[in-house]
Amino acid sequence: MITIDNEEFDVGITKITRKASLNSINLGTTLNGTKHYEIKGTYYDYEVSFNVKAMNLQDYDTLYELITAPVEYHIVTLPYGQSTITFKAKTSISNDSLVFNYASMRKWGGFTVTFEALELQREVE
Repeated sequence: MITIDNEEFDVGITKITRKASLNSINLGTTLNGTKHYEIKGTYYDYEVSFNVKAMNLQDYDTLYELITAPVEYHIVTLPYGQSTITFKAKTSISNDSLVFNYASMRKWGGFTVTFEALELQREVE
């Protein structure tokens, strides 16, 4: 289950990739060649691939419309370890594709979304 902008989606997820990146400032190199920097904290970005086959058509359309809304960011809650993490995220759609089209029913597949953290999620103590 994931939550986006306070809306819960009980959707199948085929894969989640989590990427941690350290934010640092004051990069510099001393005369002896040693690099120095001060770490400020950690960002966690996620790439989520949805199991579209397990979703009903309306849930898919609702999720797609929400994620592709022209807003600066979304508030998302995603799995983190044995718990969850909630953060502001910029979203980008890797892709989705029409895999079934019959009468008035369309099924989409290959739905992958990247959630890029906009604020540090862990700060140096």
